[in-house]
Amino acid sequence: MKYFVLLLYFLGLICNKVAVAQVSALGNSTKVYYLVLTVEASILNCAENVLQTFNMDNPVKVTNPQVTTVCNTTSGNCRCRPGNTWSDEVSQQHHECCNQESCLFANSTFNNWKPMCLPKTRVTVNGVFTTTSEVYSSNLQDATSQRYTDLTTKYLPLLKQVYSTLRYFDNLIITGFSAGSVNINFQMSINTNISAEDLASCSVFLQSQNNAVISLVTTGLVTIHVPQGPVPYHSKQTIYCTTLEDMKPSKLILTNTGNFDITTGTEANVTNTTRMITVDLKKTSELWAGMYTCVFNPLSSNVTIENKASANLVIALLPPTIDISSSPQFPDCRGSASVVPVTVQCIITNSTEKYIVAWTGNNTEKLNQPQNNSASNTITYNIYISVLCDQSTPPSETCTFTNSLNQSRYATVNIPVIYKNSMFCAADSAWPIAKAGFTAKQICTNGIGYRERQCSVDGIWSTEISNCVNPDLNNLLSLSMNVGSGLGYFSSNAQQVFLGLITSTSNSESINTYANLNASVSILSNVNDASSQASFIMNVTQLQLALNSSSNLLYNTLQSSWTSVNPNTPRVNNMSIAERYLSTVEGLVEQSQVNGSTFSYPNIQMGSCQPNGAVCENQVFNVTVSMSTESNNWVKTTGFQNLNYYLNQSADQVPNSIVVSTTTGNGSTTGNGSVSINFKLISTRPRNHEMVCVFWDFMRNKWSSNGCTWGGANDENNCYCNHLSSFTILVSKTATVLPFLDEITYVGIGVSIVSLFICLVIECLVWSSVVKSNVSYCRHTAHINICLCLLIADCSFLASSFPQKINNWCKICVVLMHFCYMAMFFWMLCLSIMILHQMIFLFHQISKKVCLGLSFFIGYICPLVIVFVTFISFNYGQEKIYFDPDTCWLIYAGLFQGSIFAFILPVGTIVIINVFCMIVVIMRLLRPSIENHSKDEKEVAKGILKAVVLLTPIFGGTWILGFFVLVVDLTVQPIAQIVNYGFTLLNAFQGFFILLTTYMGERTVRVALLAYLKKKNSQSTLGESSTKMSSSLKKK
Repeated sequence: MKYFVLLLYFLGLICNKVAVAQVSALGNSTKVYYLVLTVEASILNCAENVLQTFNMDNPVKVTNPQVTTVCNTTSGNCRCRPGNTWSDEVSQQHHECCNQESCLFANSTFNNWKPMCLPKTRVTVNGVFTTTSEVYSSNLQDATSQRYTDLTTKYLPLLKQVYSTLRYFDNLIITGFSAGSVNINFQMSINTNISAEDLASCSVFLQSQNNAVISLVTTGLVTIHVPQGPVPYHSKQTIYCTTLEDMKPSKLILTNTGNFDITTGTEANVTNTTRMITVDLKKTSELWAGMYTCVFNPLSSNVTIENKASANLVIALLPPTIDISSSPQFPDCRGSASVVPVTVQCIITNSTEKYIVAWTGNNTEKLNQPQNNSASNTITYNIYISVLCDQSTPPSETCTFTNSLNQSRYATVNIPVIYKNSMFCAADSAWPIAKAGFTAKQICTNGIGYRERQCSVDGIWSTEISNCVNPDLNNLLSLSMNVGSGLGYFSSNAQQVFLGLITSTSNSESINTYANLNASVSILSNVNDASSQASFIMNVTQLQLALNSSSNLLYNTLQSSWTSVNPNTPRVNNMSIAERYLSTVEGLVEQSQVNGSTFSYPNIQMGSCQPNGAVCENQVFNVTVSMSTESNNWVKTTGFQNLNYYLNQSADQVPNSIVVSTTTGNGSTTGNGSVSINFKLISTRPRNHEMVCVFWDFMRNKWSSNGCTWGGANDENNCYCNHLSSFTILVSKTATVLPFLDEITYVGIGVSIVSLFICLVIECLVWSSVVKSNVSYCRHTAHINICLCLLIADCSFLASSFPQKINNWCKICVVLMHFCYMAMFFWMLCLSIMILHQMIFLFHQISKKVCLGLSFFIGYICPLVIVFVTFISFNYGQEKIYFDPDTCWLIYAGLFQGSIFAFILPVGTIVIINVFCMIVVIMRLLRPSIENHSKDEKEVAKGILKAVVLLTPIFGGTWILGFFVLVVDLTVQPIAQIVNYGFTLLNAFQGFFILLTTYMGERTVRVALLAYLKKKNSQSTLGESSTKMSSSLKKK
């Protein structure tokens, strides 16, 4: 006869006769009882119908009998009734029963225990009851100790008394004790969903009655739904958790390599309601495989209760990258061998996925067992192939990795063969022979990546390029790529990355390569990009860590690492590494909440202020940034040491200050305020060198001056801009050149040389006619020497105008110009003294001998002494000390510094004396008009003007503008143009003006010259007439 065993439970309601009134207020105690019924197969259905309507009210109330399991004792087959699942005991002893409705058991099983199913709605509660009325001792760790038994006896009824009031209460046991006053750990089972609020109410009651603290973790009140089985790699998946009543969604945790809160990010989107948490995964990968746990909390409770549910997500993985290479990289077929053995290896990151690895190629293959490298967390797959030297087509090999869902990923390596007629690069130290036109690669021994070396088509090795990244930096780089993915909170992820970067970059020598620096900047950039995409705002602590790690990259010792040896290094987003660094740190500062904070690190300083409608100032590295705006956004200023040298340099200008970045709370703006920046210059601005205020234009990858103006030579440290950005100040490598100034000079000097030659010719022609006294003799002697000295000086000037062509003659020209110009001025001094003597002592004539002696002494001996002493003093006329080889002229090295002052001071003194003499002459011209009031004032003015015009060129008065040329910087416009063009026009044409004023403007010279020309003309006419008369007489 066939029998069935029915396993069921029913609920018993027991009055709390012993309980205190407060406990009774919570309700009567309940208890779930389990029953095993054995019935004949013929009455199975009838028995179940009877059980469904069974009720009992005395002596206890029994309700809701529920059949959970039906077993056939003959076949040993048991099945769970709908809504039930196998108990943990069955699942642990019979794994094949998991997730199965029915399961087969041996007949002997029913003699010892009955396999049982329990409701799927069964709730398990793990709790901690912390009491301060007990003192913890070590014997509480021993379950057989008397103290353990006493405390269990004391507190177990207390806990059961309260929690048994929950409907379908099954069981409660104390699982142990731990320190913390005394923590009583207990576990409770309830056979159906209960109200989280009821559970909280019981716990609050227990706390208040026993001066204790309770924390609970439940499973069963929350249901989690995870896609079953392996899901495809890089697929979209949805995970959600639900509850039957309103709760506060707390978090969803993924446990794989750690415990991570899942948040909304670049790869996940989290939505919460009071009854559901939903996570949409945008692209599954190894990052998202693991155990998911969702947590809900009661809406209102003074007890810590976490309602949890967990499930595992299995993803069919694929290798993120496959590194494939051959050894040797270039098989050598130049010898007699017809076959060259080659090993091809594929390296992937270690994975739990059981890949099917397939190799494809056209050569003989022999597989090798995979090798697991725990240090690098990689697996290497090798295959041995034979390269045939008589094949004209180079071989290739492909490794393909296929996962459990038949998804695959592969990598291919081409194997260049060196044939007998191939060009190649010979082995060089650690680099073996390589085929011409290819790049040799070697795996880094102390880092991650490859070393590369190009073998040119001509068979010449190029410089080695290392792409090796320190392992710790490489790990941080991988971590930074996921900082905003949604796996964990951005703030904690970013903080972890920054702390790691500070540690990895603290030693400059360990990262002093382009690859390491590029990786470090990429780490910062990844965090900034994640922050920007998800609109995360960094707090003060995170910003401090970001600036600290960024500062480590700007030390002078890393200067060579900012530029790659490889000119073909790819640019990320068309930006150099320095541009990416600047953009990244700007972004991190912009996306941070500073609230008036200031930070200072060795190479980065940051300050912040809030305008509130007024001017606010920030100071970094002695650079002051002032901003005037009506906005209340925080103004953030960041100063960068040494970064100015790494950004793209102009061919004509060099940075002369640090880079200073200024942003506001809402990013860079244009036109909403004015910014003034007082820079601390790196070096003193050379005279006449223009400075330019610039900002970095990321669109054009260069410095731009749009919207910025320089304060000028009198305010040279200041820049004024109408927008925010990253600023610096550039100084021109060459002095400012006024347009056409050189051309005017050359034309003027040429005209002067011709004019001075004419002046000397005129002196020769009219000498006998105009020299009638000692005074006129001395005056015209001075004229001749002034013209002669100026003529030689101008010729030397023209000869020195192209110093690159007269390199060996430059010093001679400088000495000659120095002497001749000085001699000209001293002869001018002699002339002015003569005129002054004549004006003061009207009836005193100086002798010709005395006049010539004094004049030649002053005119030639004095300048000769000055030039000689100057030449000796400046290291015997040494180049770049006495004269500048680029200009072939004396050197100006600052105020009263340089050989130029051996020219300026004497000339300045002489010009002042000559101007004084001219004033005396003008005063003498004014005296007759004072004595004779009837004289026309216009005639007096004409006389004065005539004196000034006639005397200025020959007295060197035009050189007064030379002092303004020295004082006024060429960058001061338009004053500099007026002064320089005026000085050039007046002095380049000085010889021409002397011709006009001293010779053509002087009546006696003009009359004498006309008389000479008339005499020559009459003699010529007379001679012509005599010739004609003689010719006529001969004809007759």
